Amino acid sequence: MVAWIVVFVFLTTSTESTGAQSPTSSQRARPKAHATHLVVRDVSGTPLEDATVTIGGSGGNVATDARGAADVTLPDGSYRLRLQHDGFITLERDVTIRNGQPAEIDIALNRAPAPPAPPRPAPQPAQAPPSSRVTPAAAAPPVNVSLPAFLEKNFIGRDPLKESILRCTPDATIRVLQLREPVAAHTHASSDEILYVVAGDGAIRIDGESTVIGPGFLSVIPRGASHAIERRGKNPLIVLSTISGEPCSATSSAPNQ
Repeated sequence: MVAWIVVFVFLTTSTESTGAQSPTSSQRARPKAHATHLVVRDVSGTPLEDATVTIGGSGGNVATDARGAADVTLPDGSYRLRLQHDGFITLERDVTIRNGQPAEIDIALNRAPAPPAPPRPAPQPAQAPPSSRVTPAAAAPPVNVSLPAFLEKNFIGRDPLKESILRCTPDATIRVLQLREPVAAHTHASSDEILYVVAGDGAIRIDGESTVIGPGFLSVIPRGASHAIERRGKNPLIVLSTISGEPCSATSSAPNQ
């Protein structure tokens, strides 16, 4: 009987001892998480809104607010933070949380360098402006004219003015003018004019100054000068005119005489 009592007491004591053991490792409390305040700025201290913070080791990410701030809750441990923002260089930073410290992490981002400017196109060689001169298809033959014989065949008669082209070149016009009526004041902007009086009497007015002219008189009128011609006497005034410096507008010249 005493033996059975001893066995019962032993079993009861063993059971109570087993039930008083500490919980298994799987039932132990996990590390406590702590709140950490993140602040993202540029190097001048301006807060960066909408910066993305990816937290390696936890698999999460947050975005900063208008103050450049974001709050995360992390247990003690080591983490790699990856910070990204448009126009800034991506930054990775390792941090370690111990007993909730550091409670605030302040990170500055550097601006990304501006992209290189596109290469400038090579300058095109300058092109010469098109010439306004008339280029003859072939060299014209020389012109030999007897003025007395030419005037006998081409006399003005009773017309107020008669103009006869003797020669056209790409930069000059040679003509015979027979005048009964005056030629009004005019200018040649880009050419000089040489007048030689063949017959008759008259006057030439250049820039307001009048000069009497007669057979054998030569006058050189520079470009841009205003000039007018008038007849004096009963016979027509006959003048040989050479306009030099601009193309001739006539399409043909007088034949040899």
